[in-house]
Amino acid sequence: MRAAIPCLVLTAALATPVGGAAQVRGDRLALPLRQSNLTAVMAEPRELTLRDASRNDRWLGLGVRDVRWAPDGAAVYFRWKQDPASDDLPEDDPWFRVDAGATGATELTAREAQVVPAERLSWSADGVRAAWGSGRSVFLYDRSHDPRTRMVAALESAVREVRLARSGREIEVEADGSLWIYHVDAGALRLFATRHEVPEPKRTAEGAWLRTEETRLFEETRARLDREARLAQADRLGDPSPVLALPVEPGETVDQIQRSPDGRFVTFRARRRAVDRPATQYIDYLDPSGYSTVHEARGKAGEPRDRFRLGIVAADASVERDSAQVTWVSFPEAEEQETVPHGPWWSLDGTRALVQLIGEDHQDLWIAELDPRTGTLRVLAHDHDDAWIGGPPVQANTLQPALLEWLPDGSFVFASERSGWSHLYRTTPDGATGALTTGDWEVRGAELSRDRTTWLIQASREHPSDDHLYTMPAGGGPLTRVTEGPGRHEGWLSPDVRRVAVVASESLQLPDLWVGTLAARRGGPSGAAAPERTRVTVSGSDAFFTYGRTRPEMVSFAHPDGGRVWAALYRPERPLPERAAVVHVHGGGYRQFAHRGWSVYGWALHVGFVNWLVQQGYTVLDVDYRGSAGFGRDYRTDIARSMGIKDTDGVVAGARWLAEAEGIDPTRIGMHGVSYGGFLTLMTLFRYPGVMSAGIARASVSDWAHYSDGWTSRILGVPHMDEDAYRRSSPIYYAEGLSDPLLITHGLVDDNVHFQDSARLIQRLIELEKRFEVMVYPIEPHTIQTEASRLDFVTRAAAFFDAHLLRR
Repeated sequence: MRAAIPCLVLTAALATPVGGAAQVRGDRLALPLRQSNLTAVMAEPRELTLRDASRNDRWLGLGVRDVRWAPDGAAVYFRWKQDPASDDLPEDDPWFRVDAGATGATELTAREAQVVPAERLSWSADGVRAAWGSGRSVFLYDRSHDPRTRMVAALESAVREVRLARSGREIEVEADGSLWIYHVDAGALRLFATRHEVPEPKRTAEGAWLRTEETRLFEETRARLDREARLAQADRLGDPSPVLALPVEPGETVDQIQRSPDGRFVTFRARRRAVDRPATQYIDYLDPSGYSTVHEARGKAGEPRDRFRLGIVAADASVERDSAQVTWVSFPEAEEQETVPHGPWWSLDGTRALVQLIGEDHQDLWIAELDPRTGTLRVLAHDHDDAWIGGPPVQANTLQPALLEWLPDGSFVFASERSGWSHLYRTTPDGATGALTTGDWEVRGAELSRDRTTWLIQASREHPSDDHLYTMPAGGGPLTRVTEGPGRHEGWLSPDVRRVAVVASESLQLPDLWVGTLAARRGGPSGAAAPERTRVTVSGSDAFFTYGRTRPEMVSFAHPDGGRVWAALYRPERPLPERAAVVHVHGGGYRQFAHRGWSVYGWALHVGFVNWLVQQGYTVLDVDYRGSAGFGRDYRTDIARSMGIKDTDGVVAGARWLAEAEGIDPTRIGMHGVSYGGFLTLMTLFRYPGVMSAGIARASVSDWAHYSDGWTSRILGVPHMDEDAYRRSSPIYYAEGLSDPLLITHGLVDDNVHFQDSARLIQRLIELEKRFEVMVYPIEPHTIQTEASRLDFVTRAAAFFDAHLLRR
């Protein structure tokens, strides 16, 4: 068992000698760092070509990503590149370090970059030590040690989770179904617990009876078995580092392994994969071998699912592993429903443990207190949604847990959409729960400071199309705004809670980094407290400043149900005499495009072609149909049990609004989208013939019964139990409504929405004797990745719209 995952303990390699920050090479670079010497004022504007519209994102520049603070707060690390090129590998992008005072930056060598900390660290209670994992390695920052940051261990398997004890003296490392303990003072790593398959009994019922009779009848048999047991026990007690067994049934895997703070118990989650779940397949016709290769992917909606259970064992490694007893946590409150457990989250004093359980139908989320002695749970909070549990990243999504943090006073904070909007709630030690944030706006991100005194909150408080950052006391209180200007702002607090790193983007600005203090200064917008910030990067290549782009206007219009639909409107400077327009509908479902930040899809997959269309004179409307992110729970769940109905109705309302408010010729409106956007294009053309004069559906779902279970079942249920929802929501059942020009495109190696979706729809349209066009891309996955294929697509799409909207 101890040899199950060989490891190498290192105590000096890859060390960083000063302040937890890697030494850096080369000259100190003056700020801000730039990717171009041009500015918008200096550049001579040029119009885009279709080739420009199809180029890799890096043709336009590269925004900042992967921001994190040095553990001592002396610097901020980030990934970026001063001279991005279209053929770059993102994995090769260098790391930079800017000092906390933002007086200069340096580029790290590849070796120095290996000790850049993770975004989230596990801290000791006194803040002297922090630990994290990266790849197969474990790192430790120790403010009292020289060097301060060092790699302390490397495992053969990827590190899944790293937890530093509140005392700072031990690090728990979870990897490949095992729990390792690194003893900081001794500098030693040992295997503490590992998965153990309990063998199935090999005896027949008759054999088991005979064995019982032998031990009942013969004293010598009983004595021999007793001697064998005592010898095995002595052997285990003599082992200086016995390994605790985590008993599971054959085929079960384990994860989320952790010790209780008092060391008495180990909790773990067992997962039984559904072996009877058929895999779906797709074919790569251009495999380098020269042979067609069949690949397997996820199962379809309604297929058998994996099962989970939470186990507890006493942390006594002297117990014979085949005899180890597991207490399996039961949860009668879920009744007949299967649940997916997560946790536990232990309180700061180590006396209480919380578990999150999510119902398999995605409609319930429970937060319950676990008694590790008995395996019983006491529900402290319960959210139910008749549609499905979801929302911004702080919420539970696709069976993953919601934000949950303990505070020093013994209360805990969790995220919930129970008010109809994503907000933070606090439950006190006596069980009372109250909201920390309220209003018709969303908390989209929340980070609790290292000392657990302050929240840094990302929220849409000012406008649904902007994300701003705010600080708030951990236990609740006034929100203090710390960012200004339109767009999207993401932030990271320094460990001492004195500074903040901010990545800001705007529709005409790539994501760039600022570093500054949290000390407020006056002079910002009313009610705002803007920090002193220094700009670290100015992203954007020469092409970014040379080629004109259009800033969208955020608009809304009436949905047939009386509510609103949000969209981004791109108006051309020189509209076509035909007054034509194109409606773009995004993929992914729960995403937001009516936002003043940089595009979620970036240049090549979104704004490149949008801006080319605008420069040709087309008006473009980017619709956040019902089901999109950014506008609260009711907007998000308006597609429950009926995708393609209210979301399609909103797209049609957008086309009619273009005619009424923008003077667009209603006979010259086209539509296109990828994935869910392609699905909506099909539904719009099929359900509302004549509203769109042409549509392009890319990598589209045509029948939800053939999409993945985890994504689809939360919205529609499962096909064999709610076939009406699937028929109501799937374009293939509406195909007879096609009367407008349609272009279907799909990549043959799409492992998300398989080409089978388009193949089935094509056959259905053939049988219905419909006229349509098809283009397949042999080497492309779900979204087009190569410039050659993108150029073919945008050229084909431009000609398609010109032919059917301009009649040219």
